[in-house]
Amino acid sequence: MSNTNTTRVYVNIHSQEQWYNIIRDANQWFGRGNWRGQKHIRKKFLRSTSPMTVWFEVPDAKFASFIQLKYANHSPEI
Repeated sequence: MSNTNTTRVYVNIHSQEQWYNIIRDANQWFGRGNWRGQKHIRKKFLRSTSPMTVWFEVPDAKFASFIQLKYANHSPEI
């Protein structure tokens, strides 16, 4: 999927649930297999509870903006 028609978007996430929500959004917009996400995030969250920056490669810059705005300053509920 890594070609000139994709946009790599970086998102700060605080939980495994946020990670799966972004995956659901990407599947709704593009279908399965038409985008890429950083690997092994679930395992990293099993080892650590600190927020992390992850990337996604998507074919539409609008989705990249949508995800960045949706998850900007989004922290888990206390």
